[in-house]
Amino acid sequence: MHKRSLRAALTLIATAMVLSVLAGCSVGKPPLPVVKAGKTQIKAYQSSYCWGNTCADYADPESMLKDEPAIEVSSGADISIAFKNRSKPSTMTVKQFKDGQPTDVPFAKGKITAPTEKGVYYYGVSAWWRKGKLSKGSTSAAFAIEIK
Repeated sequence: MHKRSLRAALTLIATAMVLSVLAGCSVGKPPLPVVKAGKTQIKAYQSSYCWGNTCADYADPESMLKDEPAIEVSSGADISIAFKNRSKPSTMTVKQFKDGQPTDVPFAKGKITAPTEKGVYYYGVSAWWRKGKLSKGSTSAAFAIEIK
């Protein structure tokens, strides 16, 4: 009987894994992007996501990060945003938040350009992974920079 129980358990595990792949589910925690201005690492904070069997909603980046330190960045600096150790997202967008209102930011070749005016700026990065019409997961992250 022991061999039958083991075989049944292995079959159940294998079936669950196959169904998970077929459903396009992702496993583990949602990825965070690596955000850098030159050699300066900019901390990205987890925001809203649907990953695996879990979805979570967060406040907008400005509300989330109001008590966190903004990272100082040079005026007009290139800021790179990429997901490492993971396939490239199917779609990725960047928005700047001011007074709770989002504005699209030009995002090309994995980079945005820092503003030129002094101040603290809040950003939201959203990424989606798809296979055909099936979603493999989505995640958002927030970060803040300061131009002095």
